[in-house]
Amino acid sequence: MYEHFTPGRNIWKKVSRWMFFTMERIFVLVIVFGITYLMIKSFYPYNIGKYGLILIVSNVLLAGFLILPSPSNPMGLMYQEILRGILKSSKHATGDLTAITENKKREEK
Repeated sequence: MYEHFTPGRNIWKKVSRWMFFTMERIFVLVIVFGITYLMIKSFYPYNIGKYGLILIVSNVLLAGFLILPSPSNPMGLMYQEILRGILKSSKHATGDLTAITENKKREEK
């Protein structure tokens, strides 16, 4: 695929050929499906029923959503975007460019 190594390429995040599964995506899927299995086992020990099937389908859709590429960082995943939004909710998403521009103008004078 690549003849030579390009600096800055992260070989551990190399995308595999089969459905773009990386180890990070596989870990996310294992965690979500493990939690789903434990929930089904504890909530519906004898008969899954229609509510159990709804839980399984919703968690499969959630797992698919969490491994999608994030809009702000195509190399990142959606779960990273969600965690960043939760953990850094007090920080602004964009920089304050007007303050930097005004400080630059003052320094130039």
